[in-house]
Amino acid sequence: MRITALLMVSAAVVVTTLVSPIAAQAAPTKETKVAQATETKAEEVKKPEAPKPIMVTVTEGDSLSSIAEKYQSTWVRLYNANESIQNPDVINPGQQLRVPTVDEQLADRPLPQPVVVAAPVTSSYSAPARTTSYRAAAPTATSYPVSANAAKAYIYSRESGNNPTATNPAGCYGIGQDCNGVLRSQCGADYACQDAYFDAYAQRRYGSWEGAYAFWQANHWW
Repeated sequence: MRITALLMVSAAVVVTTLVSPIAAQAAPTKETKVAQATETKAEEVKKPEAPKPIMVTVTEGDSLSSIAEKYQSTWVRLYNANESIQNPDVINPGQQLRVPTVDEQLADRPLPQPVVVAAPVTSSYSAPARTTSYRAAAPTATSYPVSANAAKAYIYSRESGNNPTATNPAGCYGIGQDCNGVLRSQCGADYACQDAYFDAYAQRRYGSWEGAYAFWQANHWW
C-alpha cells in the first residue's frame, strides 16, 4: 500500500509539473492574439482621402464658357475660383485652371472695368482775317432705355422666370441665378432677401441695374 501511495504521489507531481508550463504558456498566447486582432482592426480603419482638385489645361479654342459646360459648372465660378484670370474673356493655351466643387462657396470677383476712350478735344486756331474757336462738348451722363426697376424685372424674367427657387443644371440658384453657392445658404427661397442680395450685386459689379441690363443685352448673362 505504501508503494502504491508513493507511486500516486509521484504521478501527481509529474502531472502538475507538466501542466504548469502549459498553463503559463496559454495566457500570453491569448493576450498576443487579442493584441494582434487590435492591430489588424487599426490597420483596417483608413482615413478618408480628401478629394483632389480638378485641374484643366487650357487648349487652343477654349473659353471659360466651354470649359464650364464640360465640367457642369459656370464661367462665373471658374472666374471666381482662379485669380490668375484677369479678364474672363481672355485665357491662354497652357494656362492651368482649377474647377471648383459644386458645394464650394466662392467670393465674387469684380469684372475688369471697360476701357474708356477719351473724347477728342479740338483746339482753337487763328485765321488771317478772323479767329474761330472750337470747344469739345461737355460729357453727359450715360443714359439707358429702361428704368432701374424695369431693368431688374427684365433680368429676373430672363434668368429664372422670377422664380426664387429656380435652379439650373450648373447649380445656379434664385431669381437672379447666383452661381457661387452663397445665396442658397444665406436666403433660401426668401424673395425679399434674394432681391436685396441681387441689388447689392448689381451695384457692386455694374454700378446700377441699368448697367447690368446693358451688359445682359450685350452678353445674355450677367
